[in-house]
Amino acid sequence: MSNRARTFYTVQTDSLRAGRQAGESLVVQFAGEPIAAVIVYATINHQQPQVLQGLRAALGPSVPVIGCSVQGVVADEQLTEAGFALGVMGLGGDGVRCAVSVEHEFQTGTHDKGGLLARRLREQLGGEPRLVVLLYDPLCGADVEALLAGIRRQVACPIVGGAASQPWGPLVQTFQYAEDRVFSHGVVALGLDGPFQAEIGMCHGTAPTGIHVTVTRAQGPMVLEIDGRPAVDVWRQATGCERDEIVNQDHNAAWALGVERRYTVPGPDGPTEEVAHMMRCAFGFDLDAGGVIFQAPIPTGTRVMFCHRTEKNVMGGSEVMGAELLARLGGRRPWAVLGFECGARTYPFLGQANTLAEHAALRGTVAPHTPWLGMMAWGEIGPCGGEPGFHNFTYPLVVLVD
Repeated sequence: MSNRARTFYTVQTDSLRAGRQAGESLVVQFAGEPIAAVIVYATINHQQPQVLQGLRAALGPSVPVIGCSVQGVVADEQLTEAGFALGVMGLGGDGVRCAVSVEHEFQTGTHDKGGLLARRLREQLGGEPRLVVLLYDPLCGADVEALLAGIRRQVACPIVGGAASQPWGPLVQTFQYAEDRVFSHGVVALGLDGPFQAEIGMCHGTAPTGIHVTVTRAQGPMVLEIDGRPAVDVWRQATGCERDEIVNQDHNAAWALGVERRYTVPGPDGPTEEVAHMMRCAFGFDLDAGGVIFQAPIPTGTRVMFCHRTEKNVMGGSEVMGAELLARLGGRRPWAVLGFECGARTYPFLGQANTLAEHAALRGTVAPHTPWLGMMAWGEIGPCGGEPGFHNFTYPLVVLVD
């Protein structure tokens, strides 16, 4: 049995033609072998429905298609956040099986919809997937941790993914894809099964400041008070930000809260408690209420720590992640790589040259000749303390190996 992946990348400005070229290329590259699913990423400049229309015309009606709009696209050695870009990956061969599940308006009934999403994957596959990939809308106000908790009631496999995105700047709208449909306020799940394993790396590149604080009042995704003071005031004091600078995205791209997650690990003398941190960036501020808005709730009583990012830490974190993944591969054949790098790490923070250098070094270390598809996400899903967690400023990287 063989596992196969193939990619296609184009900066063709005609959206219908770009989609059709992508589909035709995958069909040629698979050379008669079955395509189990296709993942699609397109920048917002494209006419999103036309991309899918062209892709579907070339693939035929039976191949599952999922994807989303993105800030930037990575395909093999190519990477861009500018203009018209389209990247696709076909997964298949005679060993890989895929299932697709979709939920709309998942900002309501989020936990239950997560359970339904995962249950349909199990039903289609006839059991537990080996990996679930999630793509979702970060702008609809959904609690991503509640979504993950709902999914976790149905599946125990690793869960990775990223939030759909748009060009870096004012938050407007993102799009999700399933089959030939384009929509917003949705979440799409791809369940993968077959004779393979998923090795997952994570890095964030933030440095702890040592400033530990406690959330003392929160409402939904908004933290209203930290250590009994308005959260905006504490944020400004810790980061040195002036009031009129706080809504600047360059400021937001440099600071985050590390949210503690405590878990136990077995040891020779019994289980011990460990602490991991999920990075959360501010997604907005309510200056009148004194609140800081995040993509997922940080409950009252949660202990957090302010963290600051530097280019050196981001680049160094990627280097360490690559070396660790290479060691874990242990000589096994990688046949596909999926990346979900935070869009606040790349061009807006590292700049174009460093972003390209980061990717070239990481690809060269982990899997220089393996089909690779990545997105610049506005929220990332990856492991934390043995369970999936919601992150910002983070880079989950998944290597599928025989």
